[in-house]
Amino acid sequence: MKKIILAAVGALVLLGAGGGTVAYLHMKHHAGPPKPPPPKPILFAELDNLVVSVPVDSSGQSGQAYVQFSIEFASTDPKALVGFNGLKPIIKAKTINLLMTQTAKQLMDPSTHAALAKNCTAIANQVLDKSAAFTPPNPFTAAYITNLVEQD
Repeated sequence: MKKIILAAVGALVLLGAGGGTVAYLHMKHHAGPPKPPPPKPILFAELDNLVVSVPVDSSGQSGQAYVQFSIEFASTDPKALVGFNGLKPIIKAKTINLLMTQTAKQLMDPSTHAALAKNCTAIANQVLDKSAAFTPPNPFTAAYITNLVEQD
């Protein structure tokens, strides 16, 4: 009788260990959703040290001021940087035209910087889309003003 009890206990231990191993392997295999791919690095294209002469304020009575401006455009597509560098003179000219429609007072107001960065991003994307037929469209997702200085 003692042998039967020992055999039964041994069989239970082996069954428990085997079942636990199967459960562990099954849970490990189905650990959850797959990991997302690593994020793409953010690359930057820069327009630096643009200098424009603009009126100090909208009255035009206060004279002219010089504004120095630099901006960086963010993208995850390396081809966007190559296209940007090839079309930089056009993007630069359109950005200067945008700056010259403003006054120094408007450009120096921090509340206008988000709109200015958004407009510059639109310019860069439009030039790439039109002149280079860039795909996918709108490769630049953001722009960051890195320098904005006024001199009287």
